[in-house]
Amino acid sequence: MPKVTLAALSNETLNQQFMPRIAVPTHEKWLTEDLELSAKVRARPGARLDVPYGPGPRQKLDIFPAAKPGAPILIWIHGGYWRALSKEHYTSIAPPLLAAGAAVVLVGYDLCPTVTLSQLLAETRAALRWVRGHAAEMGGDPDRLILAGNSAGAHICAMALQHDWPGETFPVESIRAAALITGIYDLAPVPRIPVQEEVRLTPADVAQLSPMLLPIRAKAKCLVAVGGDEPEMWIEQSRDYHAKLKVAGVDSQLMVVPGRHHFSITRDLADEGAPLTQAVIALLAS
Repeated sequence: MPKVTLAALSNETLNQQFMPRIAVPTHEKWLTEDLELSAKVRARPGARLDVPYGPGPRQKLDIFPAAKPGAPILIWIHGGYWRALSKEHYTSIAPPLLAAGAAVVLVGYDLCPTVTLSQLLAETRAALRWVRGHAAEMGGDPDRLILAGNSAGAHICAMALQHDWPGETFPVESIRAAALITGIYDLAPVPRIPVQEEVRLTPADVAQLSPMLLPIRAKAKCLVAVGGDEPEMWIEQSRDYHAKLKVAGVDSQLMVVPGRHHFSITRDLADEGAPLTQAVIALLAS
């Protein structure tokens, strides 16, 4: 069956499909609990919090060094549709990854509309360069970077994989793998949903900043994960992007996690026994 075009859908339908806070009415409860769980991890001895990597007020990193030198570094980029939330919501992901031998870095960045999406992407690329340049300080190997992010953070990771890095003193081969969790990869719906008021995408932005529309440059191993209880068109974005990666010759795994929605899927990452967590940990060996 041919796919339904966006033009044929009402704004109400698009909101239900592409606004997670509408699709999950209990989202505030999930986000509040995420902050509470993460606050306990941020209080751990040895954590280096709010380390600046740039001049912006939110251009800061939370760093959890590895127990032993030469470790892979997992770099987490948070979601929030590029205009909300923070690294502080997701620190609970760190303990299973630290136990698996990684260093963990959570990236903050300035939000739309204070910056444009293009500027935001440039900030997060600067964060990657900073982490690679300071890898030894966190017990990490500068050539064993694992990108991971949820929602808009997954989009940011995908854009880093498809960025043309030559000339920016960052060897893209240092990114060994990426965990793209409940991401959005085609931005075409965004101008028709409420987040557009803050994100303010132009038609050129949609064309130039949609991973689905761009050539695959990096061949890092990818995990593309999405909740099985998310809206159908949101799940379709992950399926389509996974298929694009496979066609490009990327070693990509698709996980549709049963019983998980947009906010519960990241909670799994605090549980080392969860299948999604185990799949992310497996990327550390890339």
